[in-house]
Amino acid sequence: MDDPYITDFGDNLDEMLRRTNEPNVDAKNFYRHLEEGKQPLYPGCKNFSRLSFTIKMYSLKCLHGISEAGLSDILELIKDAFPEANIPLSFKAAKNTIKDLGLDYQKIHACPNNCMLFWAENEKEEACKNCGASRWTVVEKKGVGVDNNPKMSIHKVPANVMRYFPLKPRLQRMFMSKEFSKLILWHAKGRKRDGKLRHPADAEAWKLMDVKYPHFSSEHRNIRLGLAADGFNPFRTMNTTHTTWPINLVNYNLPPWLCMKQENLILSTLISGPQSPGNSIDVFMQPLIAELKELWDAGIQTYDALTDQNFTLRASVMWTISDFPGLAMLSGWSTKGKLACPVCNYETSSMYLKHSRKLCYMDHRRFLNPEHPWRLDKRKFNGQTEMRGCPETLSGTDIEELLFGFVNQFGVKNKPKRGEKRKRKETVKSKSPFKKKSIFFNLPYWKDNLCRHNLDVMHIEKNVCDNIIGTLLNIAGKSKDHLKARLDMQELGIRKVLHPIPSPDGKHLEIRAAIFDMTKTEKEIFCSVLKKTKLPYGSASNISRYVNLKERKVSGYKSHDAHFVLHYLLQFAVKKTLKPAAAIPLIRLGAFLRGIWSKDGRIRKPQIPSPGRVFEYSICWWGRNRHRGCRV
Repeated sequence: MDDPYITDFGDNLDEMLRRTNEPNVDAKNFYRHLEEGKQPLYPGCKNFSRLSFTIKMYSLKCLHGISEAGLSDILELIKDAFPEANIPLSFKAAKNTIKDLGLDYQKIHACPNNCMLFWAENEKEEACKNCGASRWTVVEKKGVGVDNNPKMSIHKVPANVMRYFPLKPRLQRMFMSKEFSKLILWHAKGRKRDGKLRHPADAEAWKLMDVKYPHFSSEHRNIRLGLAADGFNPFRTMNTTHTTWPINLVNYNLPPWLCMKQENLILSTLISGPQSPGNSIDVFMQPLIAELKELWDAGIQTYDALTDQNFTLRASVMWTISDFPGLAMLSGWSTKGKLACPVCNYETSSMYLKHSRKLCYMDHRRFLNPEHPWRLDKRKFNGQTEMRGCPETLSGTDIEELLFGFVNQFGVKNKPKRGEKRKRKETVKSKSPFKKKSIFFNLPYWKDNLCRHNLDVMHIEKNVCDNIIGTLLNIAGKSKDHLKARLDMQELGIRKVLHPIPSPDGKHLEIRAAIFDMTKTEKEIFCSVLKKTKLPYGSASNISRYVNLKERKVSGYKSHDAHFVLHYLLQFAVKKTLKPAAAIPLIRLGAFLRGIWSKDGRIRKPQIPSPGRVFEYSICWWGRNRHRGCRV
């Protein structure tokens, strides 16, 4: 027979089937530890079991920085005080329990300059192969000698450590519960198919992968993942400059109301700071990509409690989710400069503003219908008609061809001579604006993904809200309507009504009021709407504390507050304070954003058919915080 599994057992099919229906070794160990952990902490205890107490103690150790010896002493003290307590006798015993359940992680040393990982074939190296930096840092510790004299001891500690949480055991554990195993099949058996966009499985990107890889899509239990990355400051005080980068995975097989729950997110990698990894994030993702590649090629034997059988589980990454700077780190495309737009790529319409000293990106009328009246409107735009079509999007295959032979260089490179350095830069720039070839192209299917990278709409809404409120209230440093902007308009020869005019004394320039300018009274009314709004409990934070009625300012609000303001509060604030010509576009903007966030959206076909381009909103986040990002 051709099946290698049957060949191992010869023709004894009964023996093969019996062993196939049994849980594998990993599942048996998990169930055994789970049963042992269900034992009560002490006779009659209902609040804690042995397992829950162990996990709670381990969590407190991590949160408060308790040493291993300190936790062992605490466990011994509890055991002496309460002999009937069923607890581990030492930290090592507690750690082994956590490890056997598959909840541990691996510490992988990294070059302090983010050049390479001391992992796999480089595990035993003592210095970086690229920059020569030492793997270790020497630390001196004070101690007490035999004669109670001070003594200094020298220890070597790793200079940079990354935490990696293995993916395979976490995916296997999902199928060890009958209820959860059933939920993983929701995208195939419980989803409505009425043409609306409720789940990533309704999107063209998912359907295209089903057609191209039928061997993967034929098994509905195979996992589709989304990879999200962003930096945050883990310290409570913002005075400390530090950024830690977690890489999370989202299980899209689950229903939309579950896949973004905290307990269903999969923490894969934790990159320590204090600086952002930048383009070197690919160095830290090597273990994850290696595991994902293995899960795609060979899979892993997994026991399914729902069917009481073992099967080969495979997994794939559908897309990434990040903010705009994070997109540059993950995709390799530079999001700065003349070609900053990864959608328009080489056809990006950029213009340098002389007075504002920054690049702006215009000519968005290219994305309108060919018959749209705005294409012929010169006065409201740049003084020209727009008859061009949409720019062509680069497919994954196009990017692979562009980056053929591209050599990535991470971390600190060996400084070449002047001529060599200049020549290398010119060669890279002449080929493409890519800073690197993304590590995701090591995955065999990545080039065929229709939607490889997504922007988190929450970040976009925060930036849009900041600019709108700062401009309407004319907040110093936040407004986009200032003298330099008016001078740029004059330089471009557009909006002549808004051009600056000389002052009566001839020494200064004055600017006329724009259609959206408000008086002090109107600004007070605008701020009072946000100040006096009563919101349902749990819908948003207390937005009123960010409003200063005396100074007529709104500042300090968070991303979710900006989301709520744009969706619901802004339309009421502008209706009583702005003219219809300025208020109606802002009201429609809120309606547009609410439509993106709706639970069921329509799939829009491209208005100008072009290969490789699909106009749709791919669903990035679900659950209580549902985000949809623009296709890039």
